[in-house]
Amino acid sequence: MIGTVFVGFIFSSIWVDIIVLLSAVIALYALYRSRIIRIQKQKDLLESQVKLRTIQIIKQKEQVEKQKRMLEQEKAKTEKLLLNILPREMADELKNKGKAKARKYRSSTVMFADFKGFTKLAEDYKPEDLVAQLDSYFIKFDEIVEKYNVEKIKTIGDAYMAAGGVPIRNKSNAIDTTLAALDIQRAMKEMKLQKEALGEKAWDLRIGLHSGALIAGVVGIKRFAYDIWGDTVNVASRIESSGEIGKVNISETTYEAVSEFFTTEYRGKIKAKDKGEIDMYFVHGVKTELSENDDEITPNDAFWHYVNLKLYSNINYKNAEKYIIKRLAGDLPQGLHYHGIHHTKDVCEAVERLAIWEGVKGEDLYLLKTAALYHDAGFIDSYESNEPIGANLAKEMLPNFGYTEEQIDQVIRLIEATKMPQNPQNHLEQIMCDSDLDYLGRNDFYAIAETLRQELVEFGKLEDNPLQWVEMNIGFLGGHKYFTKSSQMRRQPEKERRIGELKNKLEAAKQ
Repeated sequence: MIGTVFVGFIFSSIWVDIIVLLSAVIALYALYRSRIIRIQKQKDLLESQVKLRTIQIIKQKEQVEKQKRMLEQEKAKTEKLLLNILPREMADELKNKGKAKARKYRSSTVMFADFKGFTKLAEDYKPEDLVAQLDSYFIKFDEIVEKYNVEKIKTIGDAYMAAGGVPIRNKSNAIDTTLAALDIQRAMKEMKLQKEALGEKAWDLRIGLHSGALIAGVVGIKRFAYDIWGDTVNVASRIESSGEIGKVNISETTYEAVSEFFTTEYRGKIKAKDKGEIDMYFVHGVKTELSENDDEITPNDAFWHYVNLKLYSNINYKNAEKYIIKRLAGDLPQGLHYHGIHHTKDVCEAVERLAIWEGVKGEDLYLLKTAALYHDAGFIDSYESNEPIGANLAKEMLPNFGYTEEQIDQVIRLIEATKMPQNPQNHLEQIMCDSDLDYLGRNDFYAIAETLRQELVEFGKLEDNPLQWVEMNIGFLGGHKYFTKSSQMRRQPEKERRIGELKNKLEAAKQ
């Protein structure tokens, strides 16, 4: 009985302990769950706050980015506006330093363009139409000068002013500005045709160029302006006003810088207001052999190669040319109707043209032109065997103009190759020989041949017998040969026609 009661008591205690333990576990679990729930709520709240804050930050960032873009856009507009007023170099200096210093330029080329009779033209337009027309022309001019790295300076009424070689100095400024001027006149012709087709009145333009020293800089505080000053500017203005519509008129200094590359026409000394008489030239176009498809407007690869050669070669060909031309002008004897300066210049042009046709590059081009300059210089001292005298003069003088001993030896060989009968030993000598007698296959053959006849008669080398002269020419042209492919293609057919014409003339004289 007692044992049963004891066992029952023990069993009852175990259940109590189990119940207490389970209660404790349940209580702990409930506490744990409550804590977990509270933590989860705090986490959810924190995440919600973070998310909300992130959204706010993103919105703030977007707002900042938007403001930044707006600032950049405004900055770009401001810079664009500034660049429309000032060259980039001046604008950058102004932004970085708060001011831009005036600069001196030893060599720049100023271009003025002006519409003929603008005051009269203005009477036929409403003000808004007049401005629109003027603007359409100036926009086209802007595109062209930028294409040739020429800086637009300003417009003054109907006048357009630009300059090459500013604000960045360069050696090619006269060439660049001349190309721009020719292109502007080409564009004017195209626009004239378009307007005439529409029954509208076309405008005509004069352009003038002058090269020289000037000062350039930024003036103004509230309204900045890039401008240029100096006598070069004044002379350029006079060159323009002394020009003709549809043409590019240039001064002597510009001519000296560009004459090797462009076809020009000497106008003589032209009176310019407040400047007296000025040597002026018309530029008709790029030399045919230096232009794309012979259009005389678009320079080809040979043009730019020639320009680079002139600007950066150690040979000072221009001074060598000035020296010998001066010597020939002062020392050649009277009576050289054929072998005068005009012949030397003709051979120089021929050798340049033929060398380009034959693909001659590098300083060989200048060596050929130098040989052409000196090949008849011996006539200063002797009418007979003049080639060695010219060669000695070249050997004596060319070192002063940057020519090396090797280059001088090559020039001498080129001069000696012109001796009759011609027997060239290499390609350059072939070019030299063909250039010396280039006129034999040109349409000015008769005029040049007549000067040779007069000279030979005057120096006692030929009797004044017209029939004998015709026979001599037939024999000489028949025995002569061109050596280069270019001359054979471009000159030989014309020479053959001359032979036929001379034979017909001889037959007619004998009847």
